[in-house]
Amino acid sequence: MKDRFIRFYSKYETWLFPVIKFFVALTLFAMINAHIGFMEAVSSWPAAFVFALVCALLPVNAMIWLAAAVVLADMYALSLEVAVTTLVLFAALFFLYFRFAPENGIMAVLTPVSFGLRIPYIMPVAGGLLRGISSVFAVICGTVVYYYLDGIHQNAGTLTSVDTADADQPSRFDISIGQLLGNKEMYLVIAIFTVTAVVVWIVRRMEVDYAWTLAIISGMIIEIAGLFVGYLVLGINGKTVVMLAGSIGSMLIAFILQFLFMNLDYARTERVQFEDDDYYYYVKAVPKKMVSVRDVQVKHFGNTGSMGKRIEHTRHVPNAEEEEHSRRVLAKEFDIDEDLLK
Repeated sequence: MKDRFIRFYSKYETWLFPVIKFFVALTLFAMINAHIGFMEAVSSWPAAFVFALVCALLPVNAMIWLAAAVVLADMYALSLEVAVTTLVLFAALFFLYFRFAPENGIMAVLTPVSFGLRIPYIMPVAGGLLRGISSVFAVICGTVVYYYLDGIHQNAGTLTSVDTADADQPSRFDISIGQLLGNKEMYLVIAIFTVTAVVVWIVRRMEVDYAWTLAIISGMIIEIAGLFVGYLVLGINGKTVVMLAGSIGSMLIAFILQFLFMNLDYARTERVQFEDDDYYYYVKAVPKKMVSVRDVQVKHFGNTGSMGKRIEHTRHVPNAEEEEHSRRVLAKEFDIDEDLLK
């Protein structure tokens, strides 16, 4: 099944990748509209559909720029002060992202999406499995964006009701900046995700059997234990059940990724030893799982025009009469007893 999936994707990659980008972008813009859709002109389903189409035709990083522009427009509709704070935040995150992880655009996009789907715990594990250590920067950027925008969403009523003439009230700048500086849960999640991504990346690269499985399990244990203890220390209530359910779902997704992308066959591991004039070599060889397609070359005796013709082995299964006829032809051609070919 894995081999069929790989062949199918390789054959239709030119069309499948834009389709995948379209649905990811559509989900992203739909979430933006649902949580911070303060400007109706850019926060509607037709606009989200058009934006998703544009993102499907452009590189992944274009999705980040377009999503940032939509968010800034929504923040401007809410408050100029909030829009300025968001612009400064995005400038800092863009510097961090494009400096250390510009090739991990899909990780930066999927991180806030996974938070909205309640399965963000898959992102550091997937980054450690499929990407390099730099993917942690993309996950951090996505995490900061989610918590900041979620805080703005929860305090939208307060932001709109601020009386600028009242010196005793906190300003919109103070409220928006407070979503970053005062969000202890965000810093806890960033710390746990960073440790998880690093540990998964290290374990996945270790010279042990079933390294991917060990990396997934160790990453999930770190996330569950770290977040559980962190919630207790910070006094955050009501999130343990959601965290456990999301972790289970994330683990299932991680094993699906392992099935699709891990191609080592530990059951056929070989250890060999050899030497030259200077060294002894001890080698552990783990073969890759490859399901080769049989390329059958059939020579039709008595019909030289078809000799060397390649035919698919799955196209036609000979029946008993055809097999008997083939045996007779071969026996006559090689001057042997027909019973020897049964």
